[in-house]
Amino acid sequence: MPGCSQLNCRWGLRTWFAVTVIAAWGCGNVPPAGPEYEIEEARFSTPAGTEHVMVRVPSGSFRMGSEDGPDNERPVHEVFLDAFYIDKYEVTNAQYLAFAEAAGYEQPEYLRVEAFRDPDQPVVALPWPYAKAYCEWAGMKLPSEAQWEKAARGIDGRTYPWGNEAPDETRGCFNASDHPVVVGTYPDGVSPYGAHDMAGNVWEWTYDEYAHTFYYRSSERNPVNLESAGEEEGPDRTLRGGGWLSPAHHLRASIRSTLLLMEEYAVALGGGDEGLITSKIGFRCVQTIEKE
Repeated sequence: MPGCSQLNCRWGLRTWFAVTVIAAWGCGNVPPAGPEYEIEEARFSTPAGTEHVMVRVPSGSFRMGSEDGPDNERPVHEVFLDAFYIDKYEVTNAQYLAFAEAAGYEQPEYLRVEAFRDPDQPVVALPWPYAKAYCEWAGMKLPSEAQWEKAARGIDGRTYPWGNEAPDETRGCFNASDHPVVVGTYPDGVSPYGAHDMAGNVWEWTYDEYAHTFYYRSSERNPVNLESAGEEEGPDRTLRGGGWLSPAHHLRASIRSTLLLMEEYAVALGGGDEGLITSKIGFRCVQTIEKE
């Protein structure tokens, strides 16, 4: 796919704002029909002095799930979430390396691979406990599935972060053959709240344990599935968002997957990329906000 191998591609200058509000559609996009969104950014420092730019998702309800996808996305149900911040970008190699050095964690294996080691590429191939440990060290958390989905698609029922138009080479890195790209490379694929790369680039860990039928019993307020709470790993954790090797239909904001499901999918396709599965997985963090 054109653009997916351009490791030096950047979107403008990264200037850190304490708080800034900008037009949600920005970048020359036509504003979508339906509710208007404001993008509010804030920055948070980690114990190592690295910074996270985060975007604010206000409190309120949205309809979670899809009737157009597989049955693990059903039924569509209304969920109320308290306000939170979510990372504008996926956690990068540079951010994770600062944590690894400060907290005594080993470096990710893919940092030894040339195509994956740019400081501004998303860190990949981390087991779920490592992603969780990073977020907690930074004073944050992994997002719940519900938080992730609302941040990705807003409250107007759109299929993708940018709207309902099918994915193309201007909106994300997918169906590629080499590696994820530097975070923020595709501003036309930004979510309504200002989060980048929520469709493609890397799948992202969430806090929830995966349950195929969880939506049938999900709570209506701040849902999270922790059936094995207390276990460090528990069962397979849920992945969201699609990655650099994903086909276009895996970029829908409602899609749910796990390591096991990804392995089964690779086998069903005839195998060949099972060894690449962990290289398709990264994460981002959330920060809670006092109730509004």
